[in-house]
Amino acid sequence: MYKTLWNQLAQNKKKAPAPAVFLALLTARWSAAGILAGLLVCLELQTELMVKLTVILCTGGYAGLIPGFFGGIFYLYRMDLRKPSADPVADLAAEPEKASADPASLIYFHNN
Repeated sequence: MYKTLWNQLAQNKKKAPAPAVFLALLTARWSAAGILAGLLVCLELQTELMVKLTVILCTGGYAGLIPGFFGGIFYLYRMDLRKPSADPVADLAAEPEKASADPASLIYFHNN
């Protein structure tokens, strides 16, 4: 679900930043799925209306927050969304862990 939505947004993005739209849509879809699951659970409950509304809202909220928002953040975190700069030396200086394993280069980055 995450990859399909991301690929669809990446192909169709025009002016909106894809990560923000991705998180908003993912949270909304998971919330809707949670609300539907809460409605199904409430069909079987023989309790008062306030308890049913609480179950519906909690399932929708938690489903939107945990697998929707946080799952989307973790999905985006695993992707490298940074744009490469025009200066590759500056990229290496900003990220010394991606530099070569040569001890001299590690000493250079450590001292600067």
